Amino acid sequence: MKCFYKSVLFVFSICFFAQVAADGTPVTTKKLSEVLFYPVRDAPATTLSLNDTRVSTELKGILKGINVRVGDSVKQGDVVANMECEDYEIAVTQANAALTAQRATLKFDRSRLKKVTQLSKKRNISTEEVERRTSNAVISAADVEGLKASLKATERAVAKCAIRAPFDAVVISKLANLGDYLVPGSPILRLLDRDNVEVSAKVQEQDLELLKQAKGVAFIANDKRYPLSLRAILPLMESRIRSYEVRLEFAADKAFPGSAGRTEWHTPSPFVPAELLVRRKGLGVFLAVSGKAKFVPITGASAGQPAAFGKNLSKDSAIIINGRFKINDGDTVRIIEP
Repeated sequence: MKCFYKSVLFVFSICFFAQVAADGTPVTTKKLSEVLFYPVRDAPATTLSLNDTRVSTELKGILKGINVRVGDSVKQGDVVANMECEDYEIAVTQANAALTAQRATLKFDRSRLKKVTQLSKKRNISTEEVERRTSNAVISAADVEGLKASLKATERAVAKCAIRAPFDAVVISKLANLGDYLVPGSPILRLLDRDNVEVSAKVQEQDLELLKQAKGVAFIANDKRYPLSLRAILPLMESRIRSYEVRLEFAADKAFPGSAGRTEWHTPSPFVPAELLVRRKGLGVFLAVSGKAKFVPITGASAGQPAAFGKNLSKDSAIIINGRFKINDGDTVRIIEP
């Protein structure tokens, strides 16, 4: 009797599993577009002014005046400070006087040269005298040119008494006081360019390629988002944290120089969630195609991590969610409601 029951149970099991095999393994699916996502990458970043300048004097002398205060905005060419200039103005007067005198000497020498030249044609004067007069005229002409250059140099010095802003800027700090004796190179004011600003970010080595291809890059600071575009990757790796400095430009509005925040971007390729990966011949996912399970391996996938899905598949493809661990490539599957 026992043998009979065992035989019946065996036949029943065969029939049951045959029926299951014929109907297919029940699975649930979702559209590929519903599970793929674009991870967000970020990196610490700060904003830098391209011009952070200490405006200095080019002359030696007493600082006569400072025309701006900390926090003031200045335009390129505005006079922000003045040096005591009386000595340089005297030098201009002296150079002018010397040039006037030398021009008179030149005029006289040329007149004498003209006369001796006429006399030499009549052979009433020696050749040596003609050559001497010619030499005097040439030397006087050279002296005039030298004094012109000296006058121009003294006039430039007078112009440098007025210290001007080299670009549109904001006065950040005052570095000298009225009455200070300054020498060439002494700083007077610190000016910061607020218009020419860019972002410096420290990006991990493995994220560089993703950043190059990414769209929607932005700098986020103080809960505000600023669109960016990649300008340059500095070819020097910081070995301690294996990162590169990246420079990015603002596409529209600009954050203030010195702002600290982060640079954020979406990866250009979609990713599959780590929990949907199964291991068969490598890691991958199962798709339901015409009632069959199709295993799609994902190159470079790692267990426990989302995987970049670079396959050229329709976003309407059905990815198997429940039941994926029970099937193999080519198995018959039956899609059921979740």
